[in-house]
Amino acid sequence: MVNPIHLYRHILRAHRLLPREIRFVGDQYVKSEFRSHRTVSDKKFLEPFFTQWTSYLTLIREQTTPKDASSGLKTKGFGRHLDPKVLEKLDDDKAEQLLELHRATQGQDEPKASAAPPPKRK
Repeated sequence: MVNPIHLYRHILRAHRLLPREIRFVGDQYVKSEFRSHRTVSDKKFLEPFFTQWTSYLTLIREQTTPKDASSGLKTKGFGRHLDPKVLEKLDDDKAEQLLELHRATQGQDEPKASAAPPPKRK
């Protein structure tokens, strides 16, 4: 089985090569997920958790490795599209969390309802 502390540290180290905004969001998400699974002991939940995070680490390493030493980092972007089958399996809470993460990475804030429109400036 994977050593959780080593995996956690390797992911945070890999994030150092990401752009600042993506790194911040990624670090917060990783920390939150690992904290929430700290007390889980059922292998039924832990094995898929570590498998997915190991896969994520591999992807981040591939996307942050320079294609050749002289030109620096060459990538069209980070991450990948989710498989529609995976999206269908998400419960409502995870789907909402994923949507919030997407908004954060795109620089979009959640629309906030206000009681009154802002005052007009003269």
